[in-house]
Formats: sequence, C-alpha cells, structure tokens
Amino acid sequence: MAPDFDSLPEAITAPRTDAIYNCHAYLTKVPVAAIRPFIETFSAPGETVVDFFAGSGMTGLAALTAGRKAVLSDISVLGQHIATGYLAKVSPAALRATADSVMKTARGALGELYNTKRASDGAVDELTRTVWSFTYKCPACAAQIVYYEHISPSGAPPKACPSCGGPFARRNWPRGEDVPVEVVVAGESGRLAPQDVSDFDRRMIAAAASDPRRKDVPSLAIEDHREMYSRSGLGKAGLTDTAQFFSPRNGIALLELWRAINAVDHEDIRRKLRFAFTAILPRASRRYQWSAKRPLNAQNQTYYIAPVYYEWNVFELFNRKVEAALRADQDLFGGGDAPLFRPAAARDVSYELASADALSHLKGASVDYVFTDPPFGSNIFYSDMSLFHEAWLGRTTDNEHEAVVHTTGRRKNGAAERYEELLRGAFSEAFRILKPGRYMSVVFGNSSGRIWGLVQRALRDAGFKAAPAHVAILDKGQRSVKGLNSGSEGVVTVDLILTVQKPARSESADNARPLSNGDTATLIREAVADLSSEDARNPSYVYAHILTKAIQKHLLLDDMHLGDVLVALRKAGYAIDRKTGSLRRQEASAEAA
Repeated sequence: MAPDFDSLPEAITAPRTDAIYNCHAYLTKVPVAAIRPFIETFSAPGETVVDFFAGSGMTGLAALTAGRKAVLSDISVLGQHIATGYLAKVSPAALRATADSVMKTARGALGELYNTKRASDGAVDELTRTVWSFTYKCPACAAQIVYYEHISPSGAPPKACPSCGGPFARRNWPRGEDVPVEVVVAGESGRLAPQDVSDFDRRMIAAAASDPRRKDVPSLAIEDHREMYSRSGLGKAGLTDTAQFFSPRNGIALLELWRAINAVDHEDIRRKLRFAFTAILPRASRRYQWSAKRPLNAQNQTYYIAPVYYEWNVFELFNRKVEAALRADQDLFGGGDAPLFRPAAARDVSYELASADALSHLKGASVDYVFTDPPFGSNIFYSDMSLFHEAWLGRTTDNEHEAVVHTTGRRKNGAAERYEELLRGAFSEAFRILKPGRYMSVVFGNSSGRIWGLVQRALRDAGFKAAPAHVAILDKGQRSVKGLNSGSEGVVTVDLILTVQKPARSESADNARPLSNGDTATLIREAVADLSSEDARNPSYVYAHILTKAIQKHLLLDDMHLGDVLVALRKAGYAIDRKTGSLRRQEASAEAA
C-alpha cells in the first residue's frame, strides 16, 4: 500500500484527558488518538501491527479500534497486566455488582479501622481521608515542629523555627514521626467536612499499627543497586520496601480487598478488578500529595513522599476506579449497535513478555507495520517504579535487558553503550520482521542531542532508509510541573515520531550518505530567527523543529541540549510564561532589566 503522507500533520496534539488514557497510569503512555492516524496511514484493515516496547498496550488498543491485529511485547510484567486488563470485556452490570460485593467483603474483614467520630454529633462513620504531616526537630533549640501547622495559606513552607527563629531547612533538619493533622468525613448534611484528629482517631491508627496482618501485605525490596534507590533518596528516608509506602491502615485495607478480588470466579471480571486495584496503588499510598488547593496526585516517576500527604480511604479510591474502568470500556468496546470494535476482536491482540532485541515469537517479513515508543535514555526507570505494583502481582520484571541509561550505582559504567546496543538490536529485529517496503514509526523524546544521534545511527545500521519518510511532533497536551518550568529546567515536553522505511526487495537502503556532525550553533540561530507563532509555542517545539531539520539533512547534533535552545531564545528576546510554559516576545529593555 502507498501511504497518504498528506493525511499526517507535522504536529499531532493528543491531550492526555480521555477515559482510556486516564484509567490506569503507566509511564510515558502515548494516547490512542495519537497512534491511530499512523496505523491508518501505514497499514490496512486486517493487517498486523507490532509494538515491541508495548508498555501498557496503547498501540494494541489503537490497532483494534482501527480494525487491525496487534502483536505486543515488552519485558514489563506490569505493562502486560495493564494491557490485558484493558482488553478484558465484561458486562458493566456484572462488574459493578462484583465490585460492590468484594468491597463489602473487604470492609467486613477490615473491621472498624476506618471509623471516625463525627465532631458535630458524635456519630461514628467511615472516614474519607486523613491528612498526615512530617515533623521536624530544630537543630538549634531542639523544638519539634509539625510542618503542616506552619505552612502558609497557599502551601508555602515555613521559613523559620517558631521557637527560636532559626532558618528552616528541610534537608538539614532531622525528621521525627509523621503525625495525623486532619480527618475528612461526611457531615450531617452529607457534604464532606474536615475536622481535628481526635483520641478516637488515634486509637484506630494505633490499632492498625499493631495489627498482625501488616506482615502479610505484599512487598518487594527496593535494593540499593536500583537507580531509584539513590534518585529518590530511599536509603536516607529508610524506605527500602514497597509496603513501607502504605500506612498500616491502608496496607491492611488493600490486603483484604486484594484477597476478595482474587476469590472472584469469573476470569475476565477478576482481571478487570485486579486492573482497577493496581490503578489505585499510588493514590492509596503515602505518595498521594496534599496541597492547599487540591490533591497533587502521586509522582509516577519517583518514590517521592511530600511533607504533607493523604491517607485516602482505599474503598473510595477503588469505587471511583471501577467507574473509570466502565467509562474506558465504553470508549473501547462501545455500546448499542456501533461498538468501536467487536468484543471478539480482543482475541486479535497478544502480549508476550520478551526483550525488544529478541523477538523469537515473530517470523521474518511477517509484519505490516511497527509503531513503538522506546524508553527515553536515562529519563525514567520503568522496572524500578513497577516494583510498587508488581509486589501485588507476584511477578517482577527482569530488568537485565531494560533499555535505560543508568547514571548511578554499579551499572553506571558502560550504561550508554548497553542502551545503544539494545536499541540497535531492537531496530534490527524490527527490520527482520517487517515486510519489505513497509514502515516503522518510533516515538522518542530526549533533551540531549547525543541520545538522538544514537537513535539515528541505530536505525541506519539496522538497514532502514537513511532519509526518514515522515517526522512529526507529538504534543500530549497536559504538562507536568517540571514541564511547565521548562524555561529554567531544560525538560522536553514534546516528542518526535520518526517514521522510517524498510527498502523493498528491489531497492538498496541508500545509506551511502554518511551521517555528519551538524553545526549546532548555526542550526539553533537559524531556527530562532525563522520562528513562526506556531513553531514558538514553547521551547520544546523549537528544539523539536531543530532536531527534525537535522534528521532530514542526515546531521548529528551530539553536542546539542535543550538548554542551548533556551539560552538562544532568551538572547533573541523571548521569555517563558511560568504558568503555561509558552513563549512570548519581550521588549529589549525589559530583557536588559
């Protein structure tokens, strides 16, 4: 088939707000809506699409909604669990009824640990959440302060010790025991109302702390050789096992809910409920961040616990996630007379646990199209973060072949070389399994030109045509806090989708033109001078356009970093809006000031 390249825009915006995307968190997911146009351009209905860095299976879902078959693979146990959870087709009524039943069973087993006494009338009721705070000890006067009690109305940290006036420094002050500071419960009118922590609450907390079931909460060690051990400061914090991230009460509630779910006989309903259960784990833990305005969720890329955090009722979280799963099912499987794809079509997707450089389950020249999203170098460590969920699943990802660049620990030496070798192996396997003349699209994002050069070399060495068939910018819409601050932190907030072609049998790869080093300063200067309002929406767009031109000209930009682009933009009179992360022109006088 001849692709209609005109149907693919140069910039694709697919916000991360749809029901499917938000149903279960997984690091760096690509929304279904961003994948589907590529599948429809580079394959025909009934053909086979492959993703060998499949993660949570978004490529498989996009393929099914477009009437294609999908063969997914990854080393991630969690990714396979999420993908098969999405694909479990169940009766909405049966799922809702079974979810209610397992929550009733788990509540009965938990007992009164979630009870609180309503301040207004003394009635005993189940709490919705408890707010907890770090405590610190002033090194100058030994006074202990409760962090929550001394933050500003907007949530700004305390500036000084309230006892002696010495400067407050979170990193240098010794920590004490965390303490509960607020309970939220439904008031007499039914509306949620905060109230002070009572002796009744403290008795429930103490009862959970001494409950023998705590030892049965599934847990995995986060060992000191893992990247996230040092990046998240787990040794210093004493958080070296995943179960330690749950309060005693939430750990027990999760345990009883997990037991009830696994006792469900119907396989697909059990799978869907397990999927909903693992989806709530970050918010059910101490990683769920409090803020003065609204909850800040849990950071999926680190094991960070904020100084003020939530202990959120597990059953409320689970009930909401079941409803989210029902909404995602509606979008995937549809309803009435026009489902997005037939439920039986879910059999047309498979998910193997396999390294991307060893696709023995696929025959040579058997695949019509590849769409894949490799890990982005040293940005994210999937297997380290997946321990949090995989402790409950009973299987862990074999990370010996993980496509990441370690920056700490004993695996730091030779990390970049191992990463490049794995990418080369993966792209060589893609070349082997693709039919002649067919295409592969690779999603990639990194702030370092060196990593991009590595990708360019690996694709060319695998045998793909040197000139890309298409390059597009992928904007997933919502920005993280770091993304919004890209003007100062050098964080890429958009990715590129690079599509390359396997030569037909009658063609050569036409790779005679060598990759050469580009003049980074000149390319940046030219790009900034030629900025249009569309190109200049944020620094990452400018960076992506420079990369696109370099790739199309067979140039390597090993010495370029997003930070270089930021400096050039400031010199050219651009400022970055701190609220939106977008670029705006500023007067020269203001710049000088």
